[in-house]
Amino acid sequence: MAWQLLLMPRAERKLDKIPDSDAKRIKDELCALADEPYPRLYAKKLKGHQNSPLHSFRVGQYRIILVFEDNVMIITVIDIGNRSKVYRKY
Repeated sequence: MAWQLLLMPRAERKLDKIPDSDAKRIKDELCALADEPYPRLYAKKLKGHQNSPLHSFRVGQYRIILVFEDNVMIITVIDIGNRSKVYRKY
């Protein structure tokens, strides 16, 4: 992997609650995103976060809230959830 993936505890708990087939698809998509040299091209920047810009990555009906740390090449997964509810906190 070109980028390292780091899942926050909240994201891990949410991933455990998602059905197995969807969770496997999300994991595969995150691994594919980490293999990309420029993963920001595949994520949408969320508005309103100037200091630590958050991004959203779409996998089916689920959205993954991410932070890219360029200087150390880490993708931090903050939250995973259904598209209708995940944006309410951000």
